[in-house]
Amino acid sequence: MINTFHTSYNPPPVPPRAGYTRPPLPSNTPLVKFLSVMLLLLMMLTFGGFLYLFQKLNVATSTSPQQAARIAEASHYKRPAAHMYRLKERVPKDGRFPNQQLVWDEEHSLLNAVRSTGDTLIIPHPGLYFIYSHVTFSRSSSSSLKQGIWSKLPNKDNDDVEILKSYCSLNPSKEDLCTASLSGVIRLQEGQQLYVKVTNTSLLNKNSCSFGLFKIQE
Repeated sequence: MINTFHTSYNPPPVPPRAGYTRPPLPSNTPLVKFLSVMLLLLMMLTFGGFLYLFQKLNVATSTSPQQAARIAEASHYKRPAAHMYRLKERVPKDGRFPNQQLVWDEEHSLLNAVRSTGDTLIIPHPGLYFIYSHVTFSRSSSSSLKQGIWSKLPNKDNDDVEILKSYCSLNPSKEDLCTASLSGVIRLQEGQQLYVKVTNTSLLNKNSCSFGLFKIQE
C-alpha cells in the first residue's frame, strides 16, 4: 500500500470484484422521439391556427356589403335580417320633405328575407325582432336633434306610432358631430312597416347612418 497522505501520487485503481458487472444505463431514445414528434405537431397546429385567423380577419375587413349579402344567402340564414346603410337624397314633394323620413341606398345595404321600399322595411314573418338605428348629425338646430323609429300596422287605418326615439345635442359655436343611437326588442306582426324619421334630414352626415333588424325568436 502507498500512503497518499504524504505523497502526490494518485491512488491505484480498485480492482473489480469477481462476478460483478456494471448495470447498463437506461436508454431514453423512444421518449425523446415521442416528445420530438409531439413538439413538431404542436408547432404545426399553432402555425395553422394563426394562418386561419389571419385569413378570416382579411375576409372580414375586405368584405363589401354586396359580398356580405351573397355570403348571407350562401349560408342559408333563413331568419329575416336587414342592415340599411348610406342615405340617398329624398325626392321632395311640393317643395317639402314630408315626415323627414330617411331613404336608404339598397345597393350598399343587406337584405335577407325582408322587403324594402327604399325608406321602409316590411316584416315578412311575425316574431320577436331586435331593431336598431344610428343617426349622426353634423349641424346643430334650434330644435332638438331627434330620431325615431316609427311603425305602421298592416291593414289598419290607425296613425303611425313612434316605438323608439333618441336625442343628441351639438354646440352651435363649433363644428362637431353627435350620434343618436337606439335599439330594442319588439314583437312585430307580418306586414308591419318600420321606418326612421329625424328632425331634419339636411342636418345629417349621410355616410354615418344605419338602420336594421333581425329576428331572434318566433
